[in-house]
Amino acid sequence: MSLASALRAGQRLQPSELARRINTSGLRAYTTNSAVPGDAASTHYEQPQQLYHKQRAVIFPGQGSQFVGMGRDLFDKFAASRQVFEEVDSVLGFKLSDMIFRGDLQELTLTKNAQPAIVAVSTAGLRALEHDTGMAASKLFSFAMGHSVGEYSALIAANAMSLADGIRLVRTRGESMQDAIKEREYAMSACILRKASIADVLAEVDRVQQEIAHEVDEVVQVANINSSSQIVLSGTRLAVDRALASLQSKRLAMRAVNLPVSAPFHCSLMAPAKRVLAARIAELSPIRDQSDWTIQVVSNVTAEPYATAEAAQRLLGEQVDRPVLWLQSMQFLKSKHGICRWGAMGPGNVVGNLVGKEFAKDIVRRLSDAAAITDFAAVLNRQTKRGF
Repeated sequence: MSLASALRAGQRLQPSELARRINTSGLRAYTTNSAVPGDAASTHYEQPQQLYHKQRAVIFPGQGSQFVGMGRDLFDKFAASRQVFEEVDSVLGFKLSDMIFRGDLQELTLTKNAQPAIVAVSTAGLRALEHDTGMAASKLFSFAMGHSVGEYSALIAANAMSLADGIRLVRTRGESMQDAIKEREYAMSACILRKASIADVLAEVDRVQQEIAHEVDEVVQVANINSSSQIVLSGTRLAVDRALASLQSKRLAMRAVNLPVSAPFHCSLMAPAKRVLAARIAELSPIRDQSDWTIQVVSNVTAEPYATAEAAQRLLGEQVDRPVLWLQSMQFLKSKHGICRWGAMGPGNVVGNLVGKEFAKDIVRRLSDAAAITDFAAVLNRQTKRGF
């Protein structure tokens, strides 16, 4: 008797027999309220591995997560990762890998170096996972998104962009962003919020910006909405300090932490960089036809998946001086697509921690080194053998 027939007949099964029949059938039942019009609920059957795949997203970090030595264990352990670093070095025409593995932190933190370095390490980690599982990223994750420059890692993971074009673009992106603020005092600060609405915080920052509008070239804007309890301010140092003081005096924010970056990203000061990057994107036309994409990629600008390849190229340019809607992107994947399993791929733990704090019951895998990637690959392989 099949498992479904046994359950319909009310037959009592021992746990071991139930597990055996589930594994034998390779099927998992779940309930939905919308599959059959007019029915309150309908039972459907899908391959369990497909169901897990639908619940998974891979996420990538942005600038600020860099450190000297990141990715070295991937280079040493995985040939697939080593090929990534070698290709990046070849595209750039110098050994960025040497700077990543044993260079000077101050030099690595320069935007023109940090951005391609983070994309390289993130991509090397994903290639290692693919190697250890024997499966393409598209078989492991149904969505990809990256924080700021991490969006390029997501597009590479989705086969929407080649690694070579991605590295060329982020090098241009980093150089132009760094050049946009020469001889300016700037700041980026992460603010930990009290129990205040994001709308109230945004309104207060905008009020401060209007208040100082008469002061030449003073700028403060919300660069990132990272979670319901954290935003990032970006702009000139005077304006950022004033906004922080106002948020704290009105008990909207508790404290702030200055970020280790070499430019004030995602604010209007980046307008010159936006023009340079847009020209480079037009020159390279790096985004492949969407029929070649293997994973849906969520845009930082819209907090929704890219609709077309043309939209992706346009929004990548706009992303430079627009806020990163990370909270809204997480909420979109959670509420619209039921994502509850997150693979945080790349150096550091920032994006994994943001998800973990926002959705405490979700499963978050922090895949920041070779050991964590190998452990996760073993879990995925066991799930595949068991039909999950």
